[in-house]
Amino acid sequence: MAKVEPKLEEQCEALYEQMTIRSNASPEGKAKTFTQTELLDLGIVKKEEDLMGLLQGLADKQLVRFMSIGPQTVFALRARDVAQKICRLTQDERMVYTFVENQGLNGAWTKHLKQKTGLVQAVINKVIKTLEGRVLIKSVKNIKAPAQKSYILAHLDPGDDVTGGPWHSDGELDSEMIGISANVVIKFVESRSWDHKTVKVERHRSMSPIDMLGEPAHIKKEPGSPTRINGTAHHSGDHKRKRDDTADIEDLARRRKKYDKVEVQVAYPPGYAQYPTAAEIFDMLKNSGFIKNQLRMEDIQSFLDMLVMDERIERIGQGFRTIRGIRGGTKMMQSGLQDGLMSTDDQELDENGLTQTPCGRCPVFDLCEEGGPVNARNCEYFDTWLKA
Repeated sequence: MAKVEPKLEEQCEALYEQMTIRSNASPEGKAKTFTQTELLDLGIVKKEEDLMGLLQGLADKQLVRFMSIGPQTVFALRARDVAQKICRLTQDERMVYTFVENQGLNGAWTKHLKQKTGLVQAVINKVIKTLEGRVLIKSVKNIKAPAQKSYILAHLDPGDDVTGGPWHSDGELDSEMIGISANVVIKFVESRSWDHKTVKVERHRSMSPIDMLGEPAHIKKEPGSPTRINGTAHHSGDHKRKRDDTADIEDLARRRKKYDKVEVQVAYPPGYAQYPTAAEIFDMLKNSGFIKNQLRMEDIQSFLDMLVMDERIERIGQGFRTIRGIRGGTKMMQSGLQDGLMSTDDQELDENGLTQTPCGRCPVFDLCEEGGPVNARNCEYFDTWLKA
C-alpha cells in the first residue's frame, strides 16, 4: 500500500465523507456510483489528475472501487467496516467477493461463480461459507431459478428481478397476500366512492286468501244480501261488525309498522372530488403494516391496473368526459360561443356528461343522421373531443 502524504490524507478523508453524504441522500443509497464530473463538482480538488490520485488512495484502502459502465469509468463507495474485512481476505476470497459485488442487485449464481473465477466447486463452497460468516455476502432466492442459490452483498437488498417484488414471498408468488391486499383496496375505494344512507321502504301487506281469490264471477250480490263466511252470515251496508279489544291492539301495532329501514348506497353528486387517488391508496397500504415487503408507488400502480383489468375497480380521470370533470365547458364549446353557434343561455345551462360531448350542444343536432350532410362520420369536432 502506497504511503499517502498528510495533506493528501486529509483530502482523501474529505472526499470520502462528501461521497458518503451524497450517497445517503440519493435514491440509490449505498449503491450509488459517481462520475469524475460529479466528484470534481464537490470542490475537494480542481484538477482531474489530483482527483484520480485521491481515488487511488481510497482504493488502496478498499474504500472505493472502480467500475466500468460502457466506455465510462465510475466510482462506488464501500463502508469502512466492509473495507477492513476485505483487506483481510485471501486471493480466492477476494476474487469471489469482487464478482458478487460487480453483479449488484441482480445477484451472482453459484454456476456463474465457478465459470468466472475458475475455482473448483469445493473451494467456492468454502469461500462462500467464509464470506457469509464475515457478513460480507448473503444468499437470496431467485424467482428465475428457485432451486439454485444466488448471492449478493450483505448490506444490499435484492432487486425485483430477483425477488419478484413485494407480491412475492421466499421467491414464490404470495396469492394469499395479493387477495387480502385486493380486498383492502376495494373496501377503501368503496368507502370513498359511495355514501351510505338509511331509507324507509314501504312494507307490502300480505293479502288474505279471500282477498287473493276475490268474489266468484258467477255470483251476483244484491244490495244488503248477506255474505256467508265460515258459516256465519255477514250483512253489507251500514251494518258494523263489532270488534274485540284484542283485535284493535293487534291492528294498531300492524299499522305502526308500515315501513322498514334499509341501508342503501347512494352515488355522490356530480363534482364530487374525493375519490381516492393512487397516492392515497399507496399511503393507506404502507401505513397498514400488513405488507412486510418494501412498497413503491410503481408497485401499487401496477396492482391497481390489475384490479381495473379484472373489473373490480374503475379508473376515472379528471378530463371533461368524467363525472369529476363536468365543471366548465370545453374549448370547443367556448369557440362555438364566440362564433355565435351557441347562445349565452346555452352556456349557462347545467352541464353534464352529454352536454360536454360534441352532440350535446350541436346547433344542427336535429339534422344529423347516417348518410346525411351532417353525420358522426364527418364531424370535425369528434377528433378534438376524443383526443382531449
